[in-house]
Order: sequence, then C-alpha cells, then structure tokens
Amino acid sequence: MNATKNKSRGDESATDSPDDSDLDGRNPNSKLGRNSGPFLKKIKIKGYDTTDALPKKLNFSTLDMLGIIVSICSFFLDVAFDLLVAVVHYKNGNIWWFTLTVCFIAVPSLTMTGFSLRWYLVDADEKRLPPVSTTRWVLRIVFLVLQMGPLLRYMDSLYYGLKSNRNKSNVQDQVDLYKQMIYEDADATLLRLFECFMEAAPQLVLQLYIYALSQADSPNFYTWTEIIQLISMFSSLISLAWALASYQRALRYSLEEKKNMTLCGSIVQVIWRFFDVASRVLALGLFASVFPSYFFMVCAVRYAVMFLWIRFMGTEFCDNKCGEVFYNIVLGIIFIFCYFNPKDSPTRRRFTFYYVVTFLENSALMCAWFIYCPAHVSYKYPAMFMQFLSFVLGLVVMIIYYLLLHPTKNISVWDHWLKSKPNPFQMYSGDAAKKAAPQPNDVQEHRV
Repeated sequence: MNATKNKSRGDESATDSPDDSDLDGRNPNSKLGRNSGPFLKKIKIKGYDTTDALPKKLNFSTLDMLGIIVSICSFFLDVAFDLLVAVVHYKNGNIWWFTLTVCFIAVPSLTMTGFSLRWYLVDADEKRLPPVSTTRWVLRIVFLVLQMGPLLRYMDSLYYGLKSNRNKSNVQDQVDLYKQMIYEDADATLLRLFECFMEAAPQLVLQLYIYALSQADSPNFYTWTEIIQLISMFSSLISLAWALASYQRALRYSLEEKKNMTLCGSIVQVIWRFFDVASRVLALGLFASVFPSYFFMVCAVRYAVMFLWIRFMGTEFCDNKCGEVFYNIVLGIIFIFCYFNPKDSPTRRRFTFYYVVTFLENSALMCAWFIYCPAHVSYKYPAMFMQFLSFVLGLVVMIIYYLLLHPTKNISVWDHWLKSKPNPFQMYSGDAAKKAAPQPNDVQEHRV
C-alpha cells in the first residue's frame, strides 16, 4: 500500500461537528492496513478527528465475544422462524404464501453467498495475507453451499479474536490476529446487513400482509399460524435492528478516523432502529392488506425518489461507475425501510429530509388503510396508535443517541444549521457543508 499525506490545518467544517456523521457506507479498514471488501481500491479520507488507533492492549473482551454470539443467534433464529412459517403455510395448503416466503428466503441468501465467495477470492489475491489451506477452502465451500456465509465469517472472527488473546507473548502475531478479527467481523456484519434488508424486511411486510388478511376474516380468533407469524415478525425486527447497529459498531471500530461506539450507545442504537423500522413496516404492511395492487406502485415511486436522491449524493463506494450504480440500487432498497448513511458528510439535513418525507408517506398510507379496512378489525385503533408512537419513539431515541451517546460526545444542536444557508439541492444531497467549507487540508490516500 502506498500512502501519501498532506499535513496542515484540519477541516473542521466538513461535518456537523468532528466525527459526528455516522459512516454507514463502505470504506477501507485503515486500521487493518488494507481495504475491507473488494470494492474500494482507492479513497481519500479526511481527518475529521484524532486518530483512534487499535487499543494499546489488544484484548478480545467478553463483550466482543458476546456481540458475535448474539449475531450468530439472531442469524439462526431469523432463518429458523422464516423456515417454520414457510412450512406452516405449506401444511395449511397456502402454496402461494409458501412460495413467496421461500423466495424471500432463497434469493437474498443466494445473492449474499455470491458476494461472500467473491470476497474470499479477492482476499486470496492479496499477497500480504497468509495462504489459505485446502481444508479451509473446502470448509468455506461447504458453508457457502449450505447458505451460511455470514455464519462462517462470524466464526472466523471469534476464532481470530480468541487466538489473539492466546498470543500475547508475540506482539506482532497478536496484532495481526486482532486485525484479522476486526476484518472478518466487518465483512460478516455487512453481509448480514444486506441480507436482512433483502430478506427480513420484505418478509416482515409479507407476513404482516398475510396476518392482516387472516385477521380481517376471523378477527376474534388467533391460529397457530398467526402466532408463529407474529414471533417470526418480531425476530425479523430484532435482526434488522441488530444488523444495523452491529455493522455501525464494526465499521467505526475498523476505521482509524472514527471513534468507537460504547456498549450503551450500541444498545440505544438497536432500540432506535427497532422503532424506526417497525413504524415503516406497519405502514407498508397494513396498506398492502387493503390496496395490494397500489402497494407496488407506492414502493416503486418511493424507490425511484430514494435512488435519485442517493445518486445526487455522489457516493464513493466502488472504484468504477458500474459497481457504484449497483451499490446505489441496493441502497435504494434499504431506503424504502430506513435511512442508511451512504456518505461521510453532514447528516442532519439528510435525516430531516428523509424523516419528513417518510412521516408524510406513512401518514398517508395509514390514513388510507384506516378508512378502507373492515370495520370489525379489532386492532384498527391500536395499530394506528402504535405506528405513530413507534415513529415518534424512533426519533426521540435517535436524538438521545446523537446528543448523549454518539462517540463524538460534543455534537452541537444549532451551530451547524447557522453556519451556511445552502440552496435546496445542496441541502438534501449532502453537498452543503462541502460547498461552504474550505478545501480539505488533511487528506490521507490509501491505495491497494
């Protein structure tokens, strides 16, 4: 890796406050000395804050181990309950629901398996990494065939972490193993994140739609199928919230210029994401139960708006235009359900735009459902109340996270809004601070 650094005064106006933007988009693992993932071969990283290097005591803590174990358990539970729902639909003779449920499980899983295999091949071309034995390649192929790519990476991360603790006598080996642990964890969480939004989120809407139809036919009776659906939906919600928070934590931990998240911050972010996604899924699923044909039109319009907005942001995920467009396509799917910061730049105006649009859309969908749903539906008023309550709670918890638990610890409330008055295009595409700020003076360029 060739690295060049231009040293001078840091750029403090490129973000809302130093290090205040949560970088969810893919970036090199600077702490690892190489890119994490195959897409980025060159990127410029602005020095927003003091370098947050690897801990002096490279200790794979019990908390780190617990986080990986929770990720593995959430993966198994989500898949198990989805399969159980599919089996129940099949036994009930609902072949159409069974087919859709299986498709929403299989297609994302096969897609993530392809990504995982591609990343293994990219790693194999990295000469600085130790060669992988034939036995290990066979193990990888077996896990990939069984559609357990993220699970194998979680296990690898756990293995490297535990092994780093046993190599304290050799500092260099400990550092290498610790870096490898972070690298595998970052890849595992990214795979799991994409899989959740391609599988768990659509599955949530589908099962809520089926559940609403069943309740409309028999409002005072709960079958075992409906109970299993409720458990499956709750499991998917937890998986989505955990995937978002754990990826954020893993990414910040792997990036030099980002401060690490605390345990309390991670827990609060899980709660924030849980309420955030729950409100959105409730609006989509209930609307679909009354207007199934218009549902696809609503999703298509929402996707088109979000995709164009993402393109205007000018993301820098991949090293070629084709890859960048594909990345934006995937991001557009995520934006249907929640906000995922695609660029390391000011987030407040983008958050404001996203949540205003989402609130107006959710309100319109819920009002349409409330007016046209059958009058005898027992959960009519509770669902309306819970949707708006979940949205508000998500916003409140998000604000608590940013003001009290964000790693920066000193995010101001109003200062950034008063620094400049950007035009609407700059404001909502994320270019406002870039236009108003001076040219960055502290740039570190990484190349592989």
